Amino acid sequence: MHQCLSPFHLILLCLSVFCNLNARAQNTGDTLYWSQNHRLVFEDFKGKPTKSDTTLYEATPDMLTHKLGAIVKSIDVHFLAEHNKTTFTIRAGMKRSLSWIKDDGDTTALKHEQGHFDICEIYARILRRDIKNAKSLSDAKAIYEKTSADEEAEQDNYDKDNTYQAGGITSEWQEKISNRLKALEAFKNPVITLSIPLPAGAPANRN
Repeated sequence: MHQCLSPFHLILLCLSVFCNLNARAQNTGDTLYWSQNHRLVFEDFKGKPTKSDTTLYEATPDMLTHKLGAIVKSIDVHFLAEHNKTTFTIRAGMKRSLSWIKDDGDTTALKHEQGHFDICEIYARILRRDIKNAKSLSDAKAIYEKTSADEEAEQDNYDKDNTYQAGGITSEWQEKISNRLKALEAFKNPVITLSIPLPAGAPANRN
């Protein structure tokens, strides 16, 4: 199961806020950024489910299942605008304190949530690729919104195909995710610099 935390989604909305990117290459505080060198472990899930989180729900019209885990993730976008250039740092991130696995040692749930996180990274790479077409911050915001909507649709399809019945993820989804990550390998660098000028009246960042 995946969840998306809206305030964690986008920082492009506030043109007057320029983010400090000094820690962009590191995991900061409660946020864990996707890395090809780190597969999720139980310690990454620090949240606690409520009773309503784990009650039976309708996975399909003819099957009920338990919610065994949840990952709260999003494409995290920061930007730094100076003069005629804007640097975006785009990462797939999860909120540790809001993500949980119901039962310790449930490797099925762990594999399933890893699939969600990998899909988020796929769309972070797609955003890095497509945002290069932006001519303004408004263009970048529109590209982000489309990419985010496409990601959520695929996350929903992943849940529909994987109700913890095939070890957490089917072989078909494993292959699909692996192939797409490889196909987007050229866009694994989270930092993108574009020749986008500051909007009229916006303050220049001097950090």
